Amino acid sequence: MVDGIPYADLVGAADPIELLGSTPRRIAGLVSGWSSARWSLSYAEKKWTAAQIVLHLAQDEIAFGCRARLALTEPGYVPHTFDGGDWVALESPPEPVVALAAFLALRALNIRLYRKLTEEQLTRPIPHPDLGTIYVGWIIRVLAGHDLHHLGHLETIAGL
Repeated sequence: MVDGIPYADLVGAADPIELLGSTPRRIAGLVSGWSSARWSLSYAEKKWTAAQIVLHLAQDEIAFGCRARLALTEPGYVPHTFDGGDWVALESPPEPVVALAAFLALRALNIRLYRKLTEEQLTRPIPHPDLGTIYVGWIIRVLAGHDLHHLGHLETIAGL
Protein backbone atom coordinates (compact mmCIF):
# COMPACT_ATOMS: atom_id res chain seq x y z
CA MET A 1 0.00 0.00 0.00
CA VAL A 2 1.35 3.41 -0.99
CA ASP A 3 -0.22 6.65 0.25
CA GLY A 4 -3.17 4.71 1.67
CA ILE A 5 -3.98 3.17 -1.70
CA PRO A 6 -3.93 -0.63 -1.87
CA TYR A 7 -1.97 -1.98 -4.86
CA ALA A 8 -0.59 1.49 -5.68
CA ASP A 9 2.89 -0.02 -5.82
CA LEU A 10 1.73 -2.20 -8.73
CA VAL A 11 0.34 0.79 -10.62
CA GLY A 12 3.39 2.98 -10.04
CA ALA A 13 3.54 5.90 -12.46
CA ALA A 14 1.28 4.20 -15.03
CA ASP A 15 -2.03 5.80 -15.95
CA PRO A 16 -4.61 3.77 -14.00
CA ILE A 17 -7.32 4.30 -16.60
CA GLU A 18 -5.02 2.96 -19.33
CA LEU A 19 -4.32 -0.07 -17.13
CA LEU A 20 -8.06 -0.56 -16.60
CA GLY A 21 -8.37 -0.71 -20.37
CA SER A 22 -5.46 -3.04 -21.06
CA THR A 23 -5.35 -5.52 -18.19
CA PRO A 24 -8.71 -7.19 -18.94
CA ARG A 25 -7.46 -8.01 -22.45
CA ARG A 26 -4.33 -9.50 -20.93
CA ILE A 27 -6.41 -11.59 -18.54
CA ALA A 28 -8.79 -12.75 -21.28
CA GLY A 29 -5.87 -13.65 -23.56
CA LEU A 30 -4.18 -15.61 -20.79
CA VAL A 31 -7.21 -17.71 -19.80
CA SER A 32 -8.68 -18.17 -23.28
CA GLY A 33 -9.30 -21.84 -23.93
CA TRP A 34 -8.47 -23.03 -20.44
CA SER A 35 -9.81 -26.47 -19.54
CA SER A 36 -12.03 -27.10 -16.53
CA ALA A 37 -9.01 -28.61 -14.83
CA ARG A 38 -6.95 -25.43 -15.35
CA TRP A 39 -9.81 -23.22 -14.08
CA SER A 40 -9.95 -25.31 -10.90
CA LEU A 41 -6.27 -24.76 -10.07
CA SER A 42 -5.09 -22.32 -7.43
CA TYR A 43 -1.90 -20.28 -7.28
CA ALA A 44 -1.27 -21.42 -3.68
CA GLU A 45 -2.68 -23.82 -1.13
CA LYS A 46 -6.04 -22.74 0.32
CA LYS A 47 -6.30 -19.77 -2.06
CA TRP A 48 -8.91 -19.04 -4.69
CA THR A 49 -9.05 -21.03 -7.91
CA ALA A 50 -8.61 -19.31 -11.26
CA ALA A 51 -12.40 -19.37 -11.73
CA GLN A 52 -12.92 -17.76 -8.33
CA ILE A 53 -10.37 -15.04 -9.11
CA VAL A 54 -12.19 -14.09 -12.29
CA LEU A 55 -15.52 -14.15 -10.44
CA HIS A 56 -13.99 -11.85 -7.82
CA LEU A 57 -12.84 -9.44 -10.54
CA ALA A 58 -16.37 -9.31 -11.96
CA GLN A 59 -17.89 -8.79 -8.52
CA ASP A 60 -15.50 -5.95 -7.76
CA GLU A 61 -16.48 -4.28 -11.03
CA ILE A 62 -20.06 -4.35 -9.74
CA ALA A 63 -19.16 -3.06 -6.29
CA PHE A 64 -16.62 -0.38 -7.18
CA GLY A 65 -18.50 0.82 -10.25
CA CYS A 66 -21.59 1.20 -8.10
CA ARG A 67 -19.60 3.07 -5.44
CA ALA A 68 -18.24 5.50 -8.02
CA ARG A 69 -21.68 6.15 -9.50
CA LEU A 70 -23.31 6.64 -6.12
CA ALA A 71 -20.51 8.94 -4.96
CA LEU A 72 -21.01 11.05 -8.08
CA THR A 73 -24.81 11.22 -7.90
CA GLU A 74 -25.94 10.85 -4.29
CA PRO A 75 -25.20 13.70 -1.87
CA GLY A 76 -23.81 12.37 1.42
CA TYR A 77 -23.20 8.88 0.04
CA VAL A 78 -21.34 6.60 2.46
CA PRO A 79 -20.30 3.20 1.09
CA HIS A 80 -21.11 -0.03 2.87
CA THR A 81 -18.21 -2.30 3.62
CA PHE A 82 -18.21 -5.87 2.34
CA ASP A 83 -16.01 -8.93 2.35
CA GLY A 84 -15.10 -10.02 -1.17
CA GLY A 85 -14.39 -13.52 0.13
CA ASP A 86 -17.99 -13.82 1.28
CA TRP A 87 -19.19 -12.77 -2.17
CA VAL A 88 -16.98 -15.34 -3.89
CA ALA A 89 -18.13 -18.07 -1.48
CA LEU A 90 -21.77 -17.18 -2.18
CA GLU A 91 -21.33 -17.87 -5.90
CA SER A 92 -18.86 -20.74 -5.82
CA PRO A 93 -18.16 -22.81 -7.73
CA PRO A 94 -18.41 -20.17 -10.46
CA GLU A 95 -18.87 -20.69 -14.16
CA PRO A 96 -15.57 -19.17 -15.34
CA VAL A 97 -16.64 -18.28 -18.87
CA VAL A 98 -19.69 -16.42 -17.53
CA ALA A 99 -17.59 -14.66 -14.87
CA LEU A 100 -15.03 -13.60 -17.48
CA ALA A 101 -17.73 -12.28 -19.83
CA ALA A 102 -19.30 -10.34 -16.95
CA PHE A 103 -15.93 -8.89 -15.94
CA LEU A 104 -15.14 -7.78 -19.49
CA ALA A 105 -18.60 -6.27 -20.07
CA LEU A 106 -18.75 -4.48 -16.73
CA ARG A 107 -15.22 -3.12 -17.18
CA ALA A 108 -16.13 -1.78 -20.64
CA LEU A 109 -19.12 0.00 -19.13
CA ASN A 110 -17.20 1.35 -16.15
CA ILE A 111 -14.20 2.56 -18.12
CA ARG A 112 -16.45 4.61 -20.39
CA LEU A 113 -17.57 6.45 -17.27
CA TYR A 114 -14.08 6.80 -15.79
CA ARG A 115 -12.62 8.23 -19.00
CA LYS A 116 -15.09 11.11 -19.06
CA LEU A 117 -14.77 12.19 -15.42
CA THR A 118 -13.55 15.69 -14.64
CA GLU A 119 -10.84 16.46 -12.10
CA GLU A 120 -13.56 17.67 -9.73
CA GLN A 121 -15.37 14.34 -10.06
CA LEU A 122 -12.17 12.31 -9.62
CA THR A 123 -11.34 14.18 -6.42
CA ARG A 124 -14.84 14.06 -4.94
CA PRO A 125 -14.44 12.93 -1.33
CA ILE A 126 -16.20 9.78 -0.15
CA PRO A 127 -16.35 9.15 3.62
CA HIS A 128 -15.50 5.44 3.90
CA PRO A 129 -16.35 3.93 7.32
CA ASP A 130 -13.09 1.94 7.56
CA LEU A 131 -10.65 3.83 5.33
CA GLY A 132 -11.45 7.46 6.07
CA THR A 133 -11.85 9.77 3.12
CA ILE A 134 -11.36 8.18 -0.27
CA TYR A 135 -12.04 9.60 -3.74
CA VAL A 136 -13.41 8.39 -7.05
CA GLY A 137 -9.86 8.57 -8.41
CA TRP A 138 -8.79 6.37 -5.48
CA ILE A 139 -11.32 3.75 -6.59
CA ILE A 140 -9.89 3.82 -10.12
CA ARG A 141 -6.28 3.45 -8.92
CA VAL A 142 -7.21 0.59 -6.55
CA LEU A 143 -9.01 -1.28 -9.34
CA ALA A 144 -6.03 -0.86 -11.68
CA GLY A 145 -3.65 -2.33 -9.11
CA HIS A 146 -6.15 -4.98 -8.09
CA ASP A 147 -6.26 -6.21 -11.68
CA LEU A 148 -2.47 -6.51 -11.78
CA HIS A 149 -2.43 -8.29 -8.41
CA HIS A 150 -4.80 -10.97 -9.64
CA LEU A 151 -3.23 -11.12 -13.11
CA GLY A 152 -0.11 -12.27 -11.28
CA HIS A 153 -2.08 -15.06 -9.64
CA LEU A 154 -3.51 -16.14 -12.98
CA GLU A 155 -0.05 -16.07 -14.55
CA THR A 156 1.17 -18.36 -11.77
CA ILE A 157 -1.69 -20.76 -12.51
CA ALA A 158 -0.93 -20.58 -16.25
CA GLY A 159 2.62 -21.69 -15.52
CA LEU A 160 1.61 -24.69 -13.40
